Amino acid sequence: MIHLYSWMTAFILTGCVCFGQTLSVGLIGGARASDDLTGAGATGVSKRYVIGPAVDIGLALGFGVEVDALYRREGYQTSFGSFAYNIFSGERANSWEFPMLLKYRIPFSFLEVGYAPRVIHGSISSDYMQLFPTSLPLQHSTRTTDWPLSHGIVIGGGVRFGVGRLRVSPSLRYTHWNNIAVSGLYGDGPSWQSTQNQVDVLLGIVWRIR
Repeated sequence: MIHLYSWMTAFILTGCVCFGQTLSVGLIGGARASDDLTGAGATGVSKRYVIGPAVDIGLALGFGVEVDALYRREGYQTSFGSFAYNIFSGERANSWEFPMLLKYRIPFSFLEVGYAPRVIHGSISSDYMQLFPTSLPLQHSTRTTDWPLSHGIVIGGGVRFGVGRLRVSPSLRYTHWNNIAVSGLYGDGPSWQSTQNQVDVLLGIVWRIR
């Protein structure tokens, strides 16, 4: 799936570069400012950082296109029990987002809007201990997960400044995802799910090569 979006991103960039007036490449990174889980059934252990490559193409009349490939390390831990058993489980996952943004630049600042597909792949480890009617040894299991593909609508804005060919752009970006990518439920206990609203504080650093 990641390869598919890599090809799609390359196709979009090729078309934009042909008509673009400037081309800049670099990195974008920052931190998630919003929570990633809701519900009382799990504790989020996701890393707040986000980082990845960025390509910025300047077009005419103040418009531009930016395409990023953003990596996040996601995860949660959960536990539940009764007089008869205890369950402990957790997930670690790699999340990739591919924002494709139309930008409008005004002096020293910019606005952006676009679309972002997201893929999440990870593994879940579980420990089950039976206590009643007879005590049994701890049972451990691990399974891989491929959560459903998500589609996000992205809006944001920030400021931009630089010297020579170097450009630095602090920004605030909001993404609304179309689905609940990660969810869990105990049959007789609490539930949890990922949030659909995401806020990131980002810093882009790019070098103009054309």
